[in-house]
Amino acid sequence: MKVAPNKRVSGLVKVRGSFSDLQGVSPYSTVLQTTEFSDETRMVLSNRLFETLEVLFDSPYQPMPYPQYESCEQFAEPFCKAVLNDVFHQQTATQRGYVHNWRGIYDQLHKVILAAVYNEVLDVIEYCAAWLSRVCKLRNVLYDAYNKIFEDEHVGYRFLSGHIVPITDEVELGAVDAACANPIDGCRKQIQKAVTFISDRQNPDYKNCIKESISAVESACQVIVGDEKATLGDALKKLEDSGVRLHPSLKQGFSKLYGYTSDQGGIRHAEGMFESAVTFEEAKFMLVSCSAFINYLIAEYGKRGN
Repeated sequence: MKVAPNKRVSGLVKVRGSFSDLQGVSPYSTVLQTTEFSDETRMVLSNRLFETLEVLFDSPYQPMPYPQYESCEQFAEPFCKAVLNDVFHQQTATQRGYVHNWRGIYDQLHKVILAAVYNEVLDVIEYCAAWLSRVCKLRNVLYDAYNKIFEDEHVGYRFLSGHIVPITDEVELGAVDAACANPIDGCRKQIQKAVTFISDRQNPDYKNCIKESISAVESACQVIVGDEKATLGDALKKLEDSGVRLHPSLKQGFSKLYGYTSDQGGIRHAEGMFESAVTFEEAKFMLVSCSAFINYLIAEYGKRGN
């Protein structure tokens, strides 16, 4: 049966990057999604989670991460119990011989992803990705997969060092990501802690984000100058003796940033009578700036064969 042209139906499909999208006939929204996600984006996020669980728990070719489990079904049990306990706070005790069905747990997660407020959607994605990446040794595979979805769907967040963080610029994200993987142990851990503080969607701690960021710079400088007790100000003065030459203005700039974090607002110290109201923008600026400076210092120090 033929359908008259004026009876044609629109809106049956929606494909990002398609003919309709590129030609502007029915364009996909390119507005950055931050505090609300579209139904299409939520479904893509949920589908990614299902596909991952299906491969891990139902594939007969999947090697067992746990030698004590004889089947994928049994391997799914610790994941199910972890989600029930940590995410939904439900009882995990069962009758002897009962094995949780991962598909039932996924159904609960799916409902959250489709209906919950944005921060709880991100909480679920972050928890599952972290658990699976850690226990199943997926490394960054799952994080990269979700970052690709976030990018394609214009979601204003990215996985960084195991946490979902807000982003405004891919270059900034790359600087922090590189600093989180730098070879100086103390410095690396401090930047990772700074990311944790700024990425907490319930109780972000911008003051401690700044504190850890500038302390990470101090740690890097201490290693480079070979003095673990040097303050950042002292270490900056000694960098040239270790082969790292800084422009005087750049050196002075970071000395002033260090002073900013040590002022009467008490960012680096105990709370004083002058409580500083640190904003997200300040914390992000310090995290990105300190990360970029750390990357620069390490690159310059490495050029000398260190």
